Amino acid sequence: MVRAIMLSPPGAGKGTHSEWLTLHTGAAHISAGDMLRAEVARGSDLGRQVAAYTERGDLVPDELIFRILAPAVVAAARHTGGYVLDGFPRTMPQALRAAQFGADLALTSNAVIYLTAPEEELVSRLLDRARRDGRTDDTLGVIRHRLAVFAKETAPLVDYYRGRGILLELSTDRPEAEVQADLLDWLSARGLMPPVAAESGPDHADRAGATLPRT
Repeated sequence: MVRAIMLSPPGAGKGTHSEWLTLHTGAAHISAGDMLRAEVARGSDLGRQVAAYTERGDLVPDELIFRILAPAVVAAARHTGGYVLDGFPRTMPQALRAAQFGADLALTSNAVIYLTAPEEELVSRLLDRARRDGRTDDTLGVIRHRLAVFAKETAPLVDYYRGRGILLELSTDRPEAEVQADLLDWLSARGLMPPVAAESGPDHADRAGATLPRT
């Protein structure tokens, strides 16, 4: 079963392709952003602490995010055997801590999907999303800041996961079906896709009608 991390700058399609992957593997989709926003919406003490960081576009401190995500990963693995972790880890300390956490519980990630797109395309997508979904956190200034934070804090994870031999880099500046076909081929070659999905071929995304709105 796939135990994947979706790694990308904001707007590159983590949500879209995570949803597609969970649909085709049965693994649970764990969206760090959704879980953080839900905690903020609940108005808990933890949510108020999270909000102080997300409103500025800064990364949430490790202790806070592990308190929210670790139980979800354990539950996902128990119920489905796998997970697609969308938006975490975002720093090297988080990646190293997550790796130790996974090793301790036999839940080590076996795939890291690194999605890329040109910066101006990312900005355009995020501004469109802000208008469409009422995302007040997606102002131009915050978007630029989030992209800068990604370049500084998260981009170094690419070499780390490439060194572990589990990284797939995909450009999302093209039709979603092409991205998903490449993802299917790569995962199938590593035995991480269920037989039905793996045998359906690289055009499976089109035949299954699984292309989702870009996020």
